[in-house]
Order: sequence, then structure tokens, then C-alpha cells
Amino acid sequence: MNELRFENTLQITEKQYEDLWTILPAWRLSRIGRFGALVAVGVLFLFTKYTLLLGLVLLALAVLVLVAPRILSFGARTTFRQHKYHREPLTYGIDEQKMWVKGTMIDASVPWSMLVVWQEKEDWLILSPSGIPPLYLSLNRLKNEGVYGRVRAVAASHAPEYNKGSPGY
Repeated sequence: MNELRFENTLQITEKQYEDLWTILPAWRLSRIGRFGALVAVGVLFLFTKYTLLLGLVLLALAVLVLVAPRILSFGARTTFRQHKYHREPLTYGIDEQKMWVKGTMIDASVPWSMLVVWQEKEDWLILSPSGIPPLYLSLNRLKNEGVYGRVRAVAASHAPEYNKGSPGY
């Protein structure tokens, strides 16, 4: 069997980083419809004294939903800007024994046993080890090179897959 080895080099943008790490993702068209319905019901509830308080609560919730992504993405933007190594292309790689991140400002590697959690998000397999920055591996390239299944199996054997619904994450 061939030795497992994969590398990809990329320079992640602030927008890509924000999209990947913001708790509430950017608005999608289906969400706009639900938001409009929330506002419409809130306004309708303002017309009777029995539902006035509920209408105010719904409209306050609508305002919160409108501003929350911008407030929460502030943390992701700040984190991106604080890590100087994001200002250059980085090479993310894995082999049978370790994971690594290399660039002119960083050269770090850890064994697979340091993997804390992994996830597939958008077009990336994101490996989050302890001690080095997360690794962003292109799902398309992993699949095209025929190593996707092996990399996923190695990741799964060392750490749980990130699941937003599970306690502790």
C-alpha cells in the first residue's frame, strides 16, 4: 500500500476564515424568508393589547438576529488579524505519523495523537490539533488524489468529528 502523504498550499482570506469560524453563518436566502415572517408576525401582534408584548418580543428578537452575526464574527476577524502567519501562503500537510503547517513565519508539526477534533466544512477537511494552527485540507484535492477515505479514517481513529449538537463542543 502506498504511504499516505498529502499537502496543499493556500493563503486563507479574512472572509474565508470568518465564514469558517463564525458561530452564526452569514445570511442565506431561506433565512431571509424566515426573518421576514418573524418581522411580519411581530408587527401584526402589535395591533392588539393582548399580543402587544409578544409582538415587541418578536421584533426585539428580529433585531438581535439581524445584528448577532456581525457581533459574533468580530471575534473571528480579531483572531485572524492577530495570527501573523495568516498574512502569507501556508502549506498544510499530513502523512502517516504527523500533521504540519509550514510558512516563512511558522514551521510546526505534531503527531496524530495531538488531534483534538476534525470536521468537514464547506470545501475543507479541517483538522484541529493541539499545539499548532488548524489544518485546512481541500476536500476536492483529497478526493481527486484518492486519499480522502484514508485521511478521514486516520482522523476518525485519533479524534471525534466536530458536532455542533453534541455537549462539550
